[in-house]
Amino acid sequence: MKVCIISGRYPTTSFDSPTNHKLYADKYGYHYIHCNWPTKTTNLYLNKVHYILNYIDLFDYIIWIDDDAFFFDFNKDIMEFAPKDGKIFSACKSPNYKDISTYLSSGQFILKSGALAKRFLNDVLAQDLHKVKEWWSDELGYFTNGDQDSMIYLLKTDYELKDQYTLYDYKDFNSRADNLFGVDAHRPLVLHFTGKEEIKEADYLKVQKELNLPPSLVEKEFTANYKIPKNKKTKNQSKPGFIKRVYRWFVG
Repeated sequence: MKVCIISGRYPTTSFDSPTNHKLYADKYGYHYIHCNWPTKTTNLYLNKVHYILNYIDLFDYIIWIDDDAFFFDFNKDIMEFAPKDGKIFSACKSPNYKDISTYLSSGQFILKSGALAKRFLNDVLAQDLHKVKEWWSDELGYFTNGDQDSMIYLLKTDYELKDQYTLYDYKDFNSRADNLFGVDAHRPLVLHFTGKEEIKEADYLKVQKELNLPPSLVEKEFTANYKIPKNKKTKNQSKPGFIKRVYRWFVG
C-alpha cells in the first residue's frame, strides 16, 4: 500500500509545517510531497486540487493536510481513518462548539486513488462557485468560496459520490488550539489553525510558548535523529507556564 502525504500552498507558507509533515510521514513509512508552486487557477484554494492530481496516479492513498495544520500526536496513525468499505473519501466535521462551522473541513482529508477519485477532483475544479452558492443552504454552514464548497456540493448531489464518503468527528483529525487549553479538551491527532491570519499566528505562537515546542510542533523524541537548526526564541517562545503543566497532566 503506497500512501503519500501532500501539503503546501502558494504563496509559500510561513508555518514550519513541512518539517512536521515530513517527520510524521517518516514515522509511518509514508511518502511526503510539499508543493509550493503556482498553478493556472484563479482561485488559490484550488491549488491543492491541482497538486493532488499531479501525483494521484502514483499512490494508493493520498492524505492531504493544509499548511496551517500540524500532526500533533505522533503515536497515532491517521490512516486509521482512511476510507473503508469501498468508499473513496474521509474528512472531518467542524468543531461543534464554534460559532462558525462547515459541513466538512477540506483542510485534511484522505482520498483513495482511482478513476472515481480523479473524476471527483476534476469536477471540483470545473464547478461554478456562483451556482454552488445559489444551491447552498444554511445547514451546510459557512460558505468559503473555495474547494471545500465544491466538494460538499458534489458529495451531496452527485449520484456516484453520495455514498462514497465518511465524515468523522472533528476530534479525530481536525482539532483546534482551544482544545489544548481546556475547551472540549482532548489529545489532538491533528492541530488545525484556522480563522483570520492574525488569529492563526497568535494561536500558533501560543502553542509553541505554552508547550515549549519548536515551530514544527514536533516533540524532541521524534526529532532526535534529524539535523534541524535551532530556532531563535522569540518573546512568544518563552518559558512555559501553568497551561503547559495542566496540559501535561491532561495527556499524561
